[in-house]
Amino acid sequence: MGNNLVKRITLDGILIAVFLVFSFFRIRVGNFMEIGFGSLIITLAAILLRPTDAIIIAFLGELVNQLFFTPYGITPTTALWILPVVARAALLSWAAYFFKRKGDDITKHIIIYFVTIMGTALLISGLDTGLLYLDGLIMDYPVSYTLLQTGMRFLTSQITAVIVALLALGIYKSANKLFDKNNVNI
Repeated sequence: MGNNLVKRITLDGILIAVFLVFSFFRIRVGNFMEIGFGSLIITLAAILLRPTDAIIIAFLGELVNQLFFTPYGITPTTALWILPVVARAALLSWAAYFFKRKGDDITKHIIIYFVTIMGTALLISGLDTGLLYLDGLIMDYPVSYTLLQTGMRFLTSQITAVIVALLALGIYKSANKLFDKNNVNI
């Protein structure tokens, strides 16, 4: 039991570090569209690990990201910006866990897999947009821009979701082959 806990904590720590690195990778298209890759690690954690691990990785990873790697530091709304990342981890991991409980795998149901990731991305975009509006009210900056960029946020979220789903699927299948070959149980 103790050895398994050490493995889980170690893997969680590694994925938090990888999440932080991937959070720096973004593709900007014009002034409105940005595709980020931190969600790739959250998606992988959600389909590979237990829901508690995915949520811990999302929470601690985004907390460190918010505190040290964003230009904002600690603000009255810092906790709010952790919420979308944790919500993504929770929704995706619970969907994957639903299949795992039955001895199945969400990635074997490709339509459900993509709909889950894309649907979660839409919900998170809506949450992000609402938080941006709320942040503007709390921090007293203009919120009209938030409404203008809402459509682009939803479009970008879907493009990112498809890219992340494809990448995560390939990495997941490779990781499973590696784990099976080496008798690693996560």
